[in-house]
Amino acid sequence: MLMIGKIFLAAAVVLFMSLALPVRSVAADNATTLKGKAAAPDALIAVGSPPVGFSLQSLESQTVKLEDYLGKEAVLLVFWSFFCGPCREEIPEIDKLGKKYAGQGLEVLSINVDGPKLEKPVRQHMTVNNFTFRVLWEEFDGPKLKTADSYGVGGTPTLVLIGKNGKVSWTLVGRDSQRDLENQIRKALGFG
Repeated sequence: MLMIGKIFLAAAVVLFMSLALPVRSVAADNATTLKGKAAAPDALIAVGSPPVGFSLQSLESQTVKLEDYLGKEAVLLVFWSFFCGPCREEIPEIDKLGKKYAGQGLEVLSINVDGPKLEKPVRQHMTVNNFTFRVLWEEFDGPKLKTADSYGVGGTPTLVLIGKNGKVSWTLVGRDSQRDLENQIRKALGFG
């Protein structure tokens, strides 16, 4: 009888914990959490809101301003880290879609949260894989990531899609299927 009571108690605890814990998306489980951050999809900038402007240095040492693209093109922001396994899996798919829709008004801006100290390996990674998207370096203010924090990024990869209308149209923490991502890009471009 004591054994049945222990099994019942264990089952009750498991059931209670499964109901009490917040539901996380499968995509968020496929993300690398940033130190000191929460990789929660609900922490991201809200869909329908205006994006937070930024000005960052690119891998080519050029200043890139988000405002230069708003209202003219759809922009896919990709927050990633060189050390993030899910990023390395997702980035080739993002590059393919970026190439496919570049002439139709899509700009892919990848924001590397490691910073320019990793210029050599990032440059080599871009060259070896023939990636064409722009790499921008995150700026740091002590432990704060200026751009990533302003978007509510807690893990990598995090995707923020801005439609041609200049509003955030979709966000995701973690990986997504290429088909789902392409559908979101098509919507942001006004293709349906």
